[in-house]
Amino acid sequence: MDSLDEQGAKVWNSGQNSLASLSTEPGNRSRLHGSASPSSNDSSEYVPRFDEIHTAVPLRRIRPSQEALIQNPTADMDVITGWLYNGPLQRAKYQDFSTIDWIYDSTKARHYKYDLHKQARRAGKWGYLELLADSSKTWIVLLAVGVSMGLIATCIAVSSQWLIDMKSGFCRTGFYLNRRFCCWNADNVCLDWMTWSEFLHVHWRWLDWLLQFLVYIFAAILFAGISTFLVTEYAPYAAGQGIAEIKTIMSGYMMRRFLGLRTLCIKCVGVVLAVASGLSLGKEGTMVHIACCCGNIYSRIFRKIKYNEVKRRELLSAASAAGISVALGAPIAGVLFSLEQVSYYFPAKTMWRSLFCATVAAVTLKLLNPFRNGKLVSFQVTYDRTWDLFELWFFVAIGIVCGIVGMLQNRLALFLMEYRQRSELKRFARGEVVVVALATAIICYMSVYLRADMVTLVSNLFTECTGRETDGLCSRDDRTGNVVSLVFTSVIRTLLTAVACGLAVPAGMFTPSMATGASIGRAFGMVVQTLYENHPKWRLFSACQPDVPCITPGVYALVGAASMLASTTRMTVTVVVIMFELTDALIYVLPIMLAVTVSKSVADAFGKDGYFEGIINLNGYPFLSMDQEYVLRGTSDELMVRASEMTVVTADNETLQSITDLLQESTFSGFPVVRSRSSMVVIGYIARSDLAMAIERALSSEIYPSSTPCCFARESFDSSINMVDFRPWVDPTPITISHGTDINQVAETFRELGVRYLLVVHHGALLGIITKKDIVRAVRMQSRNYARSSLSPLLSWLWPLQHSAPSPQPQRQGRLPIFSSESQVL
Repeated sequence: MDSLDEQGAKVWNSGQNSLASLSTEPGNRSRLHGSASPSSNDSSEYVPRFDEIHTAVPLRRIRPSQEALIQNPTADMDVITGWLYNGPLQRAKYQDFSTIDWIYDSTKARHYKYDLHKQARRAGKWGYLELLADSSKTWIVLLAVGVSMGLIATCIAVSSQWLIDMKSGFCRTGFYLNRRFCCWNADNVCLDWMTWSEFLHVHWRWLDWLLQFLVYIFAAILFAGISTFLVTEYAPYAAGQGIAEIKTIMSGYMMRRFLGLRTLCIKCVGVVLAVASGLSLGKEGTMVHIACCCGNIYSRIFRKIKYNEVKRRELLSAASAAGISVALGAPIAGVLFSLEQVSYYFPAKTMWRSLFCATVAAVTLKLLNPFRNGKLVSFQVTYDRTWDLFELWFFVAIGIVCGIVGMLQNRLALFLMEYRQRSELKRFARGEVVVVALATAIICYMSVYLRADMVTLVSNLFTECTGRETDGLCSRDDRTGNVVSLVFTSVIRTLLTAVACGLAVPAGMFTPSMATGASIGRAFGMVVQTLYENHPKWRLFSACQPDVPCITPGVYALVGAASMLASTTRMTVTVVVIMFELTDALIYVLPIMLAVTVSKSVADAFGKDGYFEGIINLNGYPFLSMDQEYVLRGTSDELMVRASEMTVVTADNETLQSITDLLQESTFSGFPVVRSRSSMVVIGYIARSDLAMAIERALSSEIYPSSTPCCFARESFDSSINMVDFRPWVDPTPITISHGTDINQVAETFRELGVRYLLVVHHGALLGIITKKDIVRAVRMQSRNYARSSLSPLLSWLWPLQHSAPSPQPQRQGRLPIFSSESQVL
């Protein structure tokens, strides 16, 4: 048997021949530097398996100092794989608050698919069965997400309604029944439902009212207090709606624990308590976050998705459609929501997956039938009347009013969020929730429209009077009072929603916005109906037929809800499809489209960003919108961090000690690799996390002393001396741009390719670097300038668009740690 050195020499020689043949073939360079499958021994690092590297990449010459490590059966296999074999480009686990490498993960997914097909062709029919099993993994996850969302939505809907009714009483026949199910067979008077005054045998009218009021206040404080305690104590990421953070995650940002199991549990429980407390918040918006949590948790089952962030985001895009599907009973709108609002990278296959997941969720919810009426949501309605052309003017007016109100609600909500962040109020998050819940309960108890839960309110506003009802919204004698009450309700609801949006409780603003818009629309419709009844001979109403109802206030409420939702979220097609699926009436699509278009246009006149984009800008997330058009001034030279301010790594003049000192002295998230500091010729790039992982593994192997030379390039490798090879962690083909490149082209490169950095070079020499944070800063400066120029001086007092005057050009001054921005929240 040959000795170990002889075997190594034979393998080395054959490997050199293989390497020469591979390097001459087109397209093989990327395969050599492609990704590798994760190691099964260490879930926190991306390490290729021993058998994959052994068959795909040639071995290096084995030095005598390493024979003991190889012959030792208890040696660390990761060390052997990392240091004895020139495997593909390897990456450490992405750090929290960092940006993923879209190109690397996409390449890794393609290599995985190529290897799988290659193995399938070799294995025959069993290989194709394995290929089929691998392809079904994503569908299994989506099926699980759809079924889970149907179950979760049913539990949240039933439990939240039960807690809401518990504030007024309980059911004699079954304590677990809410008021609707308790009085299911009752005609006019429900004897099975007992109020707290009846339970305590209180018969005086004023004492009855006081007791019910005190129970209502106590329940609101109790539910809100428990909800904020769970969020602040166990899962801070469960607060709010979560859609803004999901948009940022979809763009490649890492926020660990935001989609974890603890966040999912606290979100489900907390949203039930928050909605039951009476805060001006809804549960529908949180379903998107819950669906993405389910998708993230189920994706951990399969390594194919678990260790590829691009694949994970494709799955999350499809999972988000299930959230809207069960929240608003609109599976088609869920697919459009994923495409229009959430997704950053949306290939064609994701649309089919989104439709599948949304359909499974809707079918599950339909089978469970939580409302026992066959409806997916309780405010689904149908209309049997049409509309006339003269009503389009009123629909346009509703769109204008809702566009202004939605803009004001967003501005006020974002202003209060910013105030919380900059003031001492952020230290008293729990107390703030309790105080707001107390104030909301006191204010809302005085009005029947405010006291009713928003789902019931929206359902009543959408429902049309049949002619037999003589009270409530259908009362003709008190129509003026109802109009005034609805206008008052819309004003108070707008203020309460703006205050509650930033509280430390899990809830959203979809339903409150719809309730506000529906109140405005219903009041508008009742005014038009009164005008028609009092002046039927007006030329405006000439199209109406006598003795036939001409005005349908419920349709006006529907149009108002759509307009308000469009002005706050800046969604268009999704909102129209949501309303279409709620009414099952194609005839009302045109009025809704007209009102939504007008509402969004009016809101855009005061700023292009919606509520979710405002939260992204407020929190400083590194997000580049795919919808925004960039009109920036300047070149890459004005935006880059110059090479004199950077820390670089040379190819052949570094040791383990110098690299360790470099990591300790600098906070940059990565380092360009240059041939020498005199020439500054770029030969690669290595991320800080990868460099730290490689250093730790090298020092832990107890083979290399701190004075061991380091190799970062093929030309610097010398087999005659003991060297630490960092080439598996170096990206030899970083994306570079020439100096003087237009900033708009640079922004498009970041947005379309999803890169984390761009190296600015001139004839191969490094001049500087541009990171995603630099582009985000320039884009936000442009947005502020646009908003400042588009607002009239009369309305400039509505919102301080910028607290400091912007520079005319996004230049960098001084030595700023921009290169470390990818490891911190901006």
